[in-house]
Amino acid sequence: MAALLLKTPQTQKYVVQLAEFIKRAEGHLTVLTGAGISTDSGVPDYRGPRGIYVKNKDYRPIRFQEFISAHSIRQRYWSRSFLGFPRIMRARPNRSHHAVHGLQEEEWISGLITQNVDGLHRGEGIVEMHGTLHKVHCLSCKHTISRADWQQTIADLNPELVDWVRRNPNAGEGDVASSTAVRPDGDIETAWDYSRFEYPHCESCGTGMYKPSVIFFGENIAPESRDQTFRFIDDSQALLCIGTSLQVYSAYRLALRAKAAGQPVAVLSLGETRADPLVDLKIMDGCSDVLEGVREQLCKHSSH
Repeated sequence: MAALLLKTPQTQKYVVQLAEFIKRAEGHLTVLTGAGISTDSGVPDYRGPRGIYVKNKDYRPIRFQEFISAHSIRQRYWSRSFLGFPRIMRARPNRSHHAVHGLQEEEWISGLITQNVDGLHRGEGIVEMHGTLHKVHCLSCKHTISRADWQQTIADLNPELVDWVRRNPNAGEGDVASSTAVRPDGDIETAWDYSRFEYPHCESCGTGMYKPSVIFFGENIAPESRDQTFRFIDDSQALLCIGTSLQVYSAYRLALRAKAAGQPVAVLSLGETRADPLVDLKIMDGCSDVLEGVREQLCKHSSH
């Protein structure tokens, strides 16, 4: 209990409330996480108080049809993504990720679903419903390579860009040293002229177009991922949503499905969510302090 005493009285109250919510699920709890759980790792979110949509009202993420429609759009996307991805690659799981992983290992959580593409959740059986930035695949033959290999290939094809980064670590909007303009999907604002950027066709089929293994706007979630999220909900007794606004329907419908099955729904998030009218417990506080406290409290009851 010593660590809990370092938290504010309000946070301690939230810890007790959420711990009780989790205990009542008796190990049959699905957890859904969004970008808010990764902000303490240096990965920005979209709709939080300092999110991309708040800081840049005009920001609009790339859509799938745009990506496949024109070479120039792919040049722009891949050049910016090449610059932004190292920040994602350097990110490490924070206290929230560790707390959730601990609750999984102690069998308080039966299913973990994440909307995030940063790969910061570790462990088995995690559904990355929007894919992962750490892989790239061919749209034609589905050949897949690691993002690390892709980054090296891009560097080899674009020595001019690599040299530009070396000479301009603080080049205005393209501040690749601090990556202050990086997006949750690894995209970044840059002043570099992307019209000279080169990217390869598929090394397996020779003609296919590579795409990051994430779900772009306008794409459907993979059926196997969708079905697994439904199974997690159907096999649960409660749903806990962490760091997500639930604005995207693929996430919101999981809250609807849980409520339709008579399950209580809790939300831990700093802002408003689409599901606020239907939740049973809403906690507006930072993820890390609350989750760390919850895990500490529940580890004393791990024989549930």
